[in-house]
Amino acid sequence: MRIPLAALFFSLAAFTAQAAPWEMDKSHSAVTFNASHLGFSITQGWFRDFDAEIDFDPESVETSTVNFTIDATSIDTNMTARDDHLKGRDFLDVKNHPELSFESTKVRITGPETAEITGNFTMRGQTHEEVFQAELRRIGASPFNSKIEIAGFTVTGEIERTKYGVKFGAPAIGGVIPIRVDMEIFRKK
Repeated sequence: MRIPLAALFFSLAAFTAQAAPWEMDKSHSAVTFNASHLGFSITQGWFRDFDAEIDFDPESVETSTVNFTIDATSIDTNMTARDDHLKGRDFLDVKNHPELSFESTKVRITGPETAEITGNFTMRGQTHEEVFQAELRRIGASPFNSKIEIAGFTVTGEIERTKYGVKFGAPAIGGVIPIRVDMEIFRKK
């Protein structure tokens, strides 16, 4: 049985009584994407190096913030030649723009376990507003240590890469890129 997000937020008063920062558990988190290749296949990829600063208040979700950074040089599509091309000037231009970033500006609850996160996404030195959908997978005490609170989220959205100046091969080669972040965060009570 799934417990609605709002009920979970209000039932966690014991955890939120002590203000403590949330940390991302990178071993249980991932940033993935995919891109259509000429409409024939879907190429999967991920970024291996990323980090986040998270201010998540289960009692006041709308005041939560996230700043997410991705090391653009960590892109991996399981093919070195393609990765090198993606790191070059046709795509990410990592020599001049080594980082992708997202800074939230607004969080709006959209359902019992979902929220919409609006913010500024920066790629290749250009910043545009983007909207991502977040789903709370679960929140509660760790089954291995009751003094640690864990929350898991799946965040999805799409980036229209051409508006960031990444026009090579578009739209035949993925003009709109679906993004997925699976994130586990934790804090000590």
